[in-house]
Amino acid sequence: MKGFHVGLPCMKLSLNPSSQKHNGKAAKTCSVRCAWNEMNDERRGKDKTIDHELTKENVWISGNTNMDMEKVIQTEIDRINNERVALGKRKLRTDAVSAIELIQKPPMEVMESLTREEQTKLLRDSDKVVESIMHDWCPEWKTLATVIHYDEFGGRAGHPHKIFMPLSRDEDGCPVLNAKRDLSLKFFTFMNIEYPARMREMGYPVLDCEIYEDMTQEEREAHKEKKKDYGLEGYEYKLKKTAEQEAQIKANEQLIDGQTEILSIQDGLIAENDKVIAEQDGKISQAEQTLSDVKASVRQEKETLKTTKEAVDAGKAEIEKQKDRSKELNIKILSKEQVKDLREPDMTFDKKCYKVPKQEYKRILATAGQVDIIKEEYVKKEKALENRSRELDRRESDIEKSRRLPWKEKQELVILRQLKKGVEWVAQQPFVPESVRKLLTRALGGENLAKQQGLDVPEKQRKTVLENL
Repeated sequence: MKGFHVGLPCMKLSLNPSSQKHNGKAAKTCSVRCAWNEMNDERRGKDKTIDHELTKENVWISGNTNMDMEKVIQTEIDRINNERVALGKRKLRTDAVSAIELIQKPPMEVMESLTREEQTKLLRDSDKVVESIMHDWCPEWKTLATVIHYDEFGGRAGHPHKIFMPLSRDEDGCPVLNAKRDLSLKFFTFMNIEYPARMREMGYPVLDCEIYEDMTQEEREAHKEKKKDYGLEGYEYKLKKTAEQEAQIKANEQLIDGQTEILSIQDGLIAENDKVIAEQDGKISQAEQTLSDVKASVRQEKETLKTTKEAVDAGKAEIEKQKDRSKELNIKILSKEQVKDLREPDMTFDKKCYKVPKQEYKRILATAGQVDIIKEEYVKKEKALENRSRELDRRESDIEKSRRLPWKEKQELVILRQLKKGVEWVAQQPFVPESVRKLLTRALGGENLAKQQGLDVPEKQRKTVLENL
């Protein structure tokens, strides 16, 4: 929170304000009834900034809205008069200043920057500081009611109102109400010095008030100009400030209109740039999609090759197994030719029969023939598996070659990646407006902004944008 000043204006109140003029000027004393009607929850007054729908949000620190303020003050005055008469003094004047209304006014911009809880805490702490200062100045001063108003300027300018009686005693110890003596320049100087210091002790960056005796000549002249507003009533001052704000708003609106026209031109250029970026990003996305498809195809081919290799390895293992079995059969069983070369079985002595039965002999011949057939089948399968293995090796080589992109596509992909890096670099530069940075980020994310906005940039403007890039 930056340092800020707090205004502490006061207004004299009387049960019977004097209508007489002094040196041609009317007395600046307000009726207690008028001040209380404007301060309590009825909020009756000339101030047009009051929103009665927000009055329920006002916070009473002391007293309440149902108090009969005139009766409370009159009771205290009657007590003073009785004591004065008992001491042989005359009663107070009926038009005497009987109470003071003090307002604590932090700047609106400070209050707008705080939450409602933070506002209430600041204003309660401010009122505690004011009470401590009043007690130090005169312990007999009595606060009758204090309320925080949140129903002015749309609730954006909360501030406390306080009504207190400046009770004191004269040189004889007799009670008296002497606002002219007690609310002097010395009191306001004391208040203006102590209030900022005590607020800073509580952690609020309140700046010191401007003391007239400490001002330079230029500051005094500026102070005299500000004093022109001091005689205005609260609602008149607010009307003046409202008129000044409306004039400032009108000037700001004219400035905004000029800036809006400039922004519309910039928006057109940004739209053209967005379309070019979208086109380039589309090409990048298309190239990346193609690369992704190629990678997916390569992965699939690898899986197929892996499966085929596993089949080949299994086949080779089976061949080796069959070879081992074939060798075992060659050891255990004679070949067909060997069987045919065997001599015939020996005949019996009578030459009427063989020593080995012919059926057994036939069975041996059949077994030899079957062995030759099995061996031929094994040889064919072995050759087929070897051919399959060579074919798979060739396909694996072709797949490795197909993974490499053609030179032209590879060169285009490199250019698109460089373009994407350039766009990312532009989006990160501090001179780029936030709206442009957001659009570039959306485009880099793959969003087709040109298609969404329905833009159709002529070829001549597109070339101009590209040349500027």
